[in-house]
Amino acid sequence: MPDIITIVVPWFGPDTAGGAETQARQLAAALHALGAPVEVWSTNGRDSFSPPVPHYRTGADVVDGVPVRRFPITPPRPAPHEPYVPAAVQRIGQPADWNSFPDHERRLLASLVSSDALLDAITAERDKRRFLFIPYPFPTTFWGTVLAGERGYLIPCLHDEPYARYTTYRWMFRHTRRVLANSPAERALALRLYNLPPDRVVTAGEGIDLTPRGDGAAFRRRHGLRGAVLRYAGRRDASKNFPMLLMYLREYWARRGTSLTLVLTGRDPVEIPAPLRPIVLDLGDVDIQERHDAYAAADVFIQPSTYESFSIVLMESWLQGAPALVNAHCDVTREAVEASGGGLSFDGFAGFAAALDLLLENRALRRALGARGRAWVLENCRWDDVARRTVAAIFEHEVPTSTTPPSRTLHIP
Repeated sequence: MPDIITIVVPWFGPDTAGGAETQARQLAAALHALGAPVEVWSTNGRDSFSPPVPHYRTGADVVDGVPVRRFPITPPRPAPHEPYVPAAVQRIGQPADWNSFPDHERRLLASLVSSDALLDAITAERDKRRFLFIPYPFPTTFWGTVLAGERGYLIPCLHDEPYARYTTYRWMFRHTRRVLANSPAERALALRLYNLPPDRVVTAGEGIDLTPRGDGAAFRRRHGLRGAVLRYAGRRDASKNFPMLLMYLREYWARRGTSLTLVLTGRDPVEIPAPLRPIVLDLGDVDIQERHDAYAAADVFIQPSTYESFSIVLMESWLQGAPALVNAHCDVTREAVEASGGGLSFDGFAGFAAALDLLLENRALRRALGARGRAWVLENCRWDDVARRTVAAIFEHEVPTSTTPPSRTLHIP
C-alpha cells in the first residue's frame, strides 16, 4: 500500500477562511477524487481571522469525503514570546543550528498557532506517510518539516516578503525534500531566495472551482448599480495594498468624475473613508453565488497586491469574464495576465489611471480581455490536473517545472 499523503495545515474545515486553507481543502478533495490515499491533519482552531481557541471537535472527522484528524491547538505563547522547541523536536536534538538563529525569528515561531499533539503524531507515524505542509510560515510547517525529514514536502504559498528571507525559513526550504510551487513566478522566487537545485522545486500549480456561473445583470439590478463597476475581493489590509487602492481610486474619481462603484467582498470589515463612501459598496462576507454574481457584474477586477503565489480571486474573476488590472510589481499576477492576455498591469497612479481610462472607454476590449482570461483559467486551473502533478511530485515521477509563457498583454508604465 502506498504511503498516505498527509496534508498538514494550521486550520481546516467547512467554515475556515483563507487562501492557503481553501487551497488545502480543494487539493485534498481533488487528490481523493483521483484515488490517491490522502488525509488532512490540522488543529481544532477555526482560522487566522478567529481567536486561537478550539472551534472544531478534536479527533477524527470527514470533510468532502477526505479523512481529517484534528489535534488540540497549542495557542501562541504570550509576550515576550520566549523561543520554544516542542518536546517531539527536543527528543531528536532539534536543528543543530537552532540557537544560532536570530532571537526575533525564534520568537516569531513561538507567537504563532501550533499543535504539540500534531507534531507528536508526525513522529509516531512518520514511516507510513508523506507529509505535505502548507503554508510556509507556521510552526506546524517549520517544526513539521524538522520531524518529517525526507518525508516532508512543502506547498509554501511563498510571497516576496521580509519573512521569506528569515534564516529559519531558509533552513526549512533547504531541508524539505521537495517544494511544490503554485505558479512559475513563485518557483523562480524560491530558487532565487534559497539557491535550491532546480529539480527540488516544481510547479504543481493550483486550481479553482470551475462550476460557478455568475449573473452580473441580476447583481446590478439587486444593488441598483449604474455606471462602471470595479471589483475587489479578499482581505482589506496593507499586505494586499488595499489602502493604496482606495487612495488611487479617490484620486481617479476626483480627477475624472466618472460614474463608478467599487464593489467589495471579504470577511474582515474595514472603515471606508467618508469621501469614498458614495462610490463603495461593501457587501462583507457573502455566499458563493453572490460573490460570483459580483465578479460577473464587474467592468474591471482590480488586484493591487504584490504578495501572491497564485491569487484565487483573480482566477475567479476571470472565470466570470472580468478583465483584470494587476500590480506590475507582483511577478505572479503580472505573469498570469501576460500568459493569458486577460488584463493589464500598472506601475504607480499614472499607470493605474491610464489603464482604467483605456478599459472603461472600450467595451470591446474589456470583453476580449475577459474572454481570454476565462479561456486560460478553464485550461490551466483544473484541480484534477493539479492533483496529478502533486502526486507526481510527491512520489517523484517525472513532473514538468514550467516556464513563463510569452507575453500577450499590455503594461501601463
